[in-house]
Amino acid sequence: MMPSETTRAAALRVRLDGGFVEHARFTGPPVDFNDWTPEELGAIWGALHRAARFGHDDTARRELATALLAQATSMNLAPALAGAMFLDALDAAGDYNREWEYVIGCLACLQGEAPASTAGQARRILGKTSGWAECPYQAYLLARLAGGDAPAQFAQAMEERHAHYPMPLTLHELELLPQLAQASLLALAGSRYSGHWNRDSIGEADPAVVLADDAAYVDFARTILEQAARHIAAIHDGGVPYAADAAFATADSQVLARAARVAAYRDDAWFRPVIIVLLPLVCVAPGTAKSAPSQSLAMALGHAVETIPTPESLLALRTALAQVRHAGIRKKLERNLKPAERALAERPDIAWRIGMPGPMGKRRQAMLARRLEAGYASDVRLGLDQWRALRDDADIDTVARALVWRTGDGQAFMLDGEGAIDAWGQPADVPLQGEGEIGLWHPLHGSGEQRAAWQALVTQRRVRQPLRQVYREIYAPPGDGSAPFSGYQLSLPALLGLARREGWRLDDDEGLSRGFGAWRVLLRLEGRVYPGAGGACTSNGLAPAQMLPLAPVAYSEACRAVDLLVSASALALVEDEQSVQREERLSYLANLPPGPMAGMRRTVLRQVFAQQIEAGRMALEPRYLMVGRHAIHLTTGRVTLDGAEVATEVLAKGNKLAAVPWLPYDEALLEKIAATAGVLLALHRVQPGC
Repeated sequence: MMPSETTRAAALRVRLDGGFVEHARFTGPPVDFNDWTPEELGAIWGALHRAARFGHDDTARRELATALLAQATSMNLAPALAGAMFLDALDAAGDYNREWEYVIGCLACLQGEAPASTAGQARRILGKTSGWAECPYQAYLLARLAGGDAPAQFAQAMEERHAHYPMPLTLHELELLPQLAQASLLALAGSRYSGHWNRDSIGEADPAVVLADDAAYVDFARTILEQAARHIAAIHDGGVPYAADAAFATADSQVLARAARVAAYRDDAWFRPVIIVLLPLVCVAPGTAKSAPSQSLAMALGHAVETIPTPESLLALRTALAQVRHAGIRKKLERNLKPAERALAERPDIAWRIGMPGPMGKRRQAMLARRLEAGYASDVRLGLDQWRALRDDADIDTVARALVWRTGDGQAFMLDGEGAIDAWGQPADVPLQGEGEIGLWHPLHGSGEQRAAWQALVTQRRVRQPLRQVYREIYAPPGDGSAPFSGYQLSLPALLGLARREGWRLDDDEGLSRGFGAWRVLLRLEGRVYPGAGGACTSNGLAPAQMLPLAPVAYSEACRAVDLLVSASALALVEDEQSVQREERLSYLANLPPGPMAGMRRTVLRQVFAQQIEAGRMALEPRYLMVGRHAIHLTTGRVTLDGAEVATEVLAKGNKLAAVPWLPYDEALLEKIAATAGVLLALHRVQPGC
């Protein structure tokens, strides 16, 4: 029995290693890792991975090991490996680089020093030098474990691979590895996206977060970024000959982008002038050509700014978009802009350092509104000095005066002349001088009475708010614990296109996820969902509220974002009885542009409710059917009253819209919308008459 190996761990090892059991059909009791220690997991780690491989013909062992590894992964369990347990775990690895990720994981779990006999295992796993350049960070750690001539062979292999580039930045980074801390090496080697890392790197931590605390790497990051900025400036000055897309190697672009993320995480002062020069100049060729010095670096830096923006890097991104002539680069950078603005709002300590740069006018006002709105989920607040700077800025004072604000002690107010007023238009004694904090008011911050008062005040004064605020949709967790927004057929092209622009990312086998403040929420999807997918999928809803203990405002904002996705891509309600014809119809509709589908739905409703619309009892808007102050969403059937969701009892009986000859699709959802409209008309003491 190994050190720290318990009886149950020893018994499981016997089963995993194919040892003797008393009966051929014996499977043993179910294994639950809930109360297992890391040391116990370490005792069986090698046996688990050996049994899960296809080097034997024992199907029962393989299925047992696969199920147990899935259980450990779902619980985020990691073993503690030391001495013989570490060697046993390495013994389970094959001698090809597809196994290196597993080996690096074992190395991250190593307690203390590696045993002396580790060198032989590491050399076996490394294999031939021809494959080392594919995973250089992993290869370096294994070469260091192997010792002997392996580190020299690694250095020679990397020299042959990268030295011929004009600026061999990748080679310089690899030469830096011996100076880095073990945590930094493991961060680089343990990430599948250590090179081209962005927010679509599913389930991965950014290695730059760890590298930002490593002094050697921080110095390296500054050196190469300043060098790159000088190089690109020399190209534009004519000191270096220009060649399209040849300023940097593709691999070097990823090193520069990682260095930019390191500097941005630290918010180093030296990085500010560098990124303002580097990003715009790398996107545009000298003269009038529509090419660029480096497409790869332009796009990699765009991802870096989107991932962890600073005020200066966001300014550089906007400048680049204003200058770029290359259509492909423009398209990529435009996708980075909105998520970058949202992410900067999550860094309120630096977000307002340079105020609101940009040209005067409505565009600058819209930028301010978006940044303020993006801070809702995190309850971002401004210092009074920052807030006064916004108020006193003549160009964006209009924005500040059209919004409802909230002091640190919860007092809501609007600006009125030189003073402030409350929701009922009465003067409010709000301290606007000295120290303190002010944030954006959210409808959930007030009672129903206060929300109605603010809505009435804004309407009476004809205030046009730069963002939906007093009439903002609000959401509360369902009382029955169910998952909201489930049961819809969604068009994948429309869903994925909008999700990418709105900052969602695909999570393996689960759905779409997005951060809201300190929380990450998941919209669960069923079907084959992958980038570029066509057809339709089924929404299984936002993960239940009990799984997401979000703050009320964050939960409401998450639901609002999900509502947008569902509203823009919903084809139909999922019906209990499916048919081949209906599936074919939905598959066809899923790949149509959303405009014609929404237009046809409005056409049907306009014909069905023609009398009511003509009489002014209803109004048909682009996304809603309005009945008084109630709004029925045309693609989800959700009913709101002044932005707040309300429950309605839909009539069980009524006209069957399936009989309408021009009905385009999905009878169930149109019936729901029409029946709900009838209920609301009755509530307003008007007979539907259809």
